[in-house]
Amino acid sequence: MRRTRQSLTRIRQSQKAYFCRITCRILCLLLCLTPVPACQAWAGGPLISGTETEFGPAEGPGLDDENGQSASSGAEETAGFTEEELNDSVIEYRELEALIRAGNSRAINQQASYEASLEIYQIAYDSFASAGRDMLDKADELEDEGGDAALIASYEQSAAILSSSAGQMKRSITSLNSRSDEWSREQAIWTLVKSAQSLMASCKAMEAQARSAAAREDASQAAYDRTASMKAAGLATQEEVMNAAKSLLAAQIASQSANDSADRMKRQLLIMLGKESGESAGISLGEIPRAAAEELNAIHPEEDRSLAVIADPGVKSARRSQAQGDTQRKLRSQQIEEAKGAANLTLDEQYREIAALSLKRDAAAAACAAAEKDYGALKTRYQAGLINKSEYLQGAAQYWQTKASGIAAEGELRVAVDAYGWLLKGVG
Repeated sequence: MRRTRQSLTRIRQSQKAYFCRITCRILCLLLCLTPVPACQAWAGGPLISGTETEFGPAEGPGLDDENGQSASSGAEETAGFTEEELNDSVIEYRELEALIRAGNSRAINQQASYEASLEIYQIAYDSFASAGRDMLDKADELEDEGGDAALIASYEQSAAILSSSAGQMKRSITSLNSRSDEWSREQAIWTLVKSAQSLMASCKAMEAQARSAAAREDASQAAYDRTASMKAAGLATQEEVMNAAKSLLAAQIASQSANDSADRMKRQLLIMLGKESGESAGISLGEIPRAAAEELNAIHPEEDRSLAVIADPGVKSARRSQAQGDTQRKLRSQQIEEAKGAANLTLDEQYREIAALSLKRDAAAAACAAAEKDYGALKTRYQAGLINKSEYLQGAAQYWQTKASGIAAEGELRVAVDAYGWLLKGVG
């Protein structure tokens, strides 16, 4: 009889020791992993209803799929391009978003931070759920064996605490995968993409300016050579030679400056896309897509205002603000209406800018078409010996300047059209 009592005593002591170890593990998890003070985990009720004794799997769009792979909204954005296309020597305008997601350090770090947080919450949830189920099993075993009622109650209390903590982790996972959090992460990416689009358009315009400046340098060099030859033949004065030399020097400085600016912009773009700036010489930029008439005609600000208002950060902020009392509620309503008005005004202004830039682009395109004809005629006359090299190069410089203006106008319109689309996603 005494041996039986001693055996029961040893079993109870072992169970209590096990209970203490589990309790310590619980406290460590609460202190290290929960985003709320540990004392809240000891509250009477669970943080999510229906989790008192249920430890089902947490759910959310960012959780592991059936193959154990973590879902990523950003990965879908690169699906339209192959790895070979993204890593070739030509950067296309339409590839910018995929390149940002794949190579930009800020975008990568943001995604890594999201995945790390998700993993932490998932590990915590699994730990709480597993320990909670273990506690319930122990309580059931003791109850079946007619064990100590106080110890059974302790197991059940611990299971309730773990259920509450698991509910908090599940809530954190749900919040992390909420539409608002996902939208916030996407807006950070879109802001980078918008900046990259503007930078690429500016870079293409500067490259065209550099080509125009090089043509002016060639023309100035030819004019100087011709003036120096005329001076040697007694047909030009020293002052004319000096003036030609000054014009040549100014053209050389302008050409070098334009080349430096184009190279600097290109390097900045490469860095933004996560590429080595030293690779600049081996990478070229594709053409900026033309904003076709069909695309411009599809823009309808009257129909798009509701989307712009819903996505506008100012409107969202005003709607999220808390108001107590009639005065504060009236102020909040006024702030919301003001934010809506500002969002509509911004959209209208962007539409007017598109209209103005469309006219500018069309005029530049017409000028380029005329310049193409003049340049063709100029080459014919030069090849026929009807004009000298200096005159030909002067005409070529004018052609390339007109061409540069057309490229700049096309880029400005493209960026403006895309900026209108970004407003509908809440990116100002």
